[in-house]
Amino acid sequence: MMTGFLISRSFLTAGTSLMIANGFLQNDYRERFAAFKKNKFAIGITCLFFFPFLSGLWSSNQSLWFDAMWDKIPLLLLPFAMVLQKGVERKQIVAAVLLWILLLFAGSVWSASFYFSNQEHYNELYRFSKTLPTPAENDHIRFSMAIIIALLFWMKLEEWKAISSTILRWIFRAMALWLLLYLHILGAKTGMLGIYLILFPLLIWQLVKANKKQIAAAALVLAVALPIVAYYSVPTFRNRLHYLLFEKQHWNSEQFAGNFSDVNRWQSIRSGWHVFKNNWLAGVGYGDIQEEAAKWYATEAPAVTSSQQFLPLNQWLTSGSGAGIGAVILFTIVLLLPFFQKEWRQNKQALLFLLFMDILFLYECTLDDQFGVFLFCFFTLLWNLAIRHLKY
Repeated sequence: MMTGFLISRSFLTAGTSLMIANGFLQNDYRERFAAFKKNKFAIGITCLFFFPFLSGLWSSNQSLWFDAMWDKIPLLLLPFAMVLQKGVERKQIVAAVLLWILLLFAGSVWSASFYFSNQEHYNELYRFSKTLPTPAENDHIRFSMAIIIALLFWMKLEEWKAISSTILRWIFRAMALWLLLYLHILGAKTGMLGIYLILFPLLIWQLVKANKKQIAAAALVLAVALPIVAYYSVPTFRNRLHYLLFEKQHWNSEQFAGNFSDVNRWQSIRSGWHVFKNNWLAGVGYGDIQEEAAKWYATEAPAVTSSQQFLPLNQWLTSGSGAGIGAVILFTIVLLLPFFQKEWRQNKQALLFLLFMDILFLYECTLDDQFGVFLFCFFTLLWNLAIRHLKY
């Protein structure tokens, strides 16, 4: 699954299928079902599949509905498969996390090699909101999400003192530092949000808790200085910021209508609100969201081309547009559950991972594409497995 995320959707599908089969082929259904029944969060993730699935009853475009359901199958099956993994100890969790960090480090080096081989070209592209090639089929948003997840796991490994070798520990610290710097080269807004809203506050808290107050103070200084240093020394970061400022200045300009990523993102949210508001009880069906949104675009934002008419880039609105108010309520309840569970509250890295995903749901429909479902579902369940069934 991890390799497939970076290089091949087919590998990702195959890996996910094997993970699901691993759970269902074990001869422990009674024990597994008992563990699943006790795990309200795992049940909640599974339930996220059912409202979109039922919306097929009133979706006129069955092909698009089926495509949406195909991407969501891990929500239905992975929670039961991963709720119980006999024989898994901390060392297996650590090995999986180290593999994830290694894969993302390799992917980030591959991506950065394009920049260092032709800096002038990419500096110019960043003036027009283009970005470096990345793994995950050039989806720089999903790739930056994956890096934030890797860094949160690395922080958990540091808290565990899970890497006994001093040399290996410093190698992975160097990788973590590189990933932090790479996100500034990439300049993805999601990566920047993750660094300054999630990672640095958590890092400072973790250092203070470990009674390393001087290092915590240094981390605070770094958090303040790093964006300033990046602005003057990393052209892609600077050009990305300038483009955002340019975009803001011309937000309402007819001359540039439909040409900005954030403007189009906002238009998609407006279209989603329109569809949901007029179909709040049951939604229009997951197969018909795009068609109904297109009607709004035709009258309210005709300058936005069809290729830029996204699904509503807000997970609540996508859920509501497709399956109605019940889906919105269920989604909200599932997201809030861990914040009221002792095991999650005691594991700040896991809880901050969920907070990060919840923030992304405000401007992404993450659970409506294969990569997003993988990042949310698998890593949520990996955290869930670790904090509930392993002794530290």
